[in-house]
Amino acid sequence: MNAAIFCFSGTGNTLKVAEEYAARLTSSGHGAQVLKMENTDPGMDISGFDLIGIAYPVHAFGAPVIVEKFVKGLNNRPAKKRAFIIKTSGEPLKLNNASSGRIIRLLSRRNFEVTNEYHYVMPYNIMFRHSDNMAYKMWRTAKALVPVHLNEILSGTPSKLKPPFLGRLVSAVMRIEHWGGRFNGKRYKTESNCIKCGKCVKNCPAGNIGLKDGKIVFGGNCLMCMRCAFYCPQNAIKTGLFNGWKVNGAYNFDNFNENEVQTHEKFCRKAYKRYFEQSEKKIEEYKASSLK
Repeated sequence: MNAAIFCFSGTGNTLKVAEEYAARLTSSGHGAQVLKMENTDPGMDISGFDLIGIAYPVHAFGAPVIVEKFVKGLNNRPAKKRAFIIKTSGEPLKLNNASSGRIIRLLSRRNFEVTNEYHYVMPYNIMFRHSDNMAYKMWRTAKALVPVHLNEILSGTPSKLKPPFLGRLVSAVMRIEHWGGRFNGKRYKTESNCIKCGKCVKNCPAGNIGLKDGKIVFGGNCLMCMRCAFYCPQNAIKTGLFNGWKVNGAYNFDNFNENEVQTHEKFCRKAYKRYFEQSEKKIEEYKASSLK
């Protein structure tokens, strides 16, 4: 088995999951590579891959515009090729199940058959900052789920997420985010503490940020991935209409601090509890079946 996972990741959460898939595949004797969408020609020859993965963060209950454009550019195949979808978001709401409906349809038109689809909860890069404890728990859970889900993919066991009632309609309406991102992106600006390090210019996946006359300038092609603001070493980027939701600075996924307090601990409490309980149950069932 030789797999290619085409990945778009705003601030790294989706990339972490995609790379875990690739590492697990490789350790099992398969071929696997993660290809970043912003650096990859979708028209490339993929005849050497038996399995295709599409990985992305959920944006407004849908897929980011860069993902849609990438999938549209994939070559049509003379014979069906298997595909799977990996997606991440900051909350375990069932509305996120509908986010890949359009991607699945676009892939189907290009003769890819999506047999498996998985959603992983990872910490927010917009809205509010999860505690590092929560980030640690999210990543630990995702990492333990990957071999469970990969086993389903490799064994030919289909697994698709069921959208809630009107989920597809909500996802379709919220595609306005693609236009809204371009509108809001023009309203990004830097504050006086900006040191002109150029990190945001270099890292923008859309090439939307430049340095002109000694000033950082933002264009009209923003993806709202939040990479620029999240990784700004000075926390100097104002994110337009969503500045009140800005999150800055990488999470610590490796350490658990029992004294750390989780802010917004009541937010979607039941949904998070259900996600972790259902994930743990699936992980334990997989471990038990592996011992038989």
